Amino acid sequence: MTEREATSKAASEPSGLEVPFKIWQCVLCGYVYDEEAGCPEDGIPPGTRWHDVPDDWMCPECSAAKADFEMMEI
Repeated sequence: MTEREATSKAASEPSGLEVPFKIWQCVLCGYVYDEEAGCPEDGIPPGTRWHDVPDDWMCPECSAAKADFEMMEI
């Protein structure tokens, strides 16, 4: 098996280490962004990770910047 084939095979096999979805909260108004739910009304589909949310996205409740959100520990 070539290195490329091994890499391809490893990429297709489940690692068993799924990263859980995280929840982010606006520090100004308390709005919660749940990665699992996304924000479809703003064009962000369910399952969108926080780092994939556009940097110019704003809180739908108070228009705060993405930088004004903090991850919530569950």
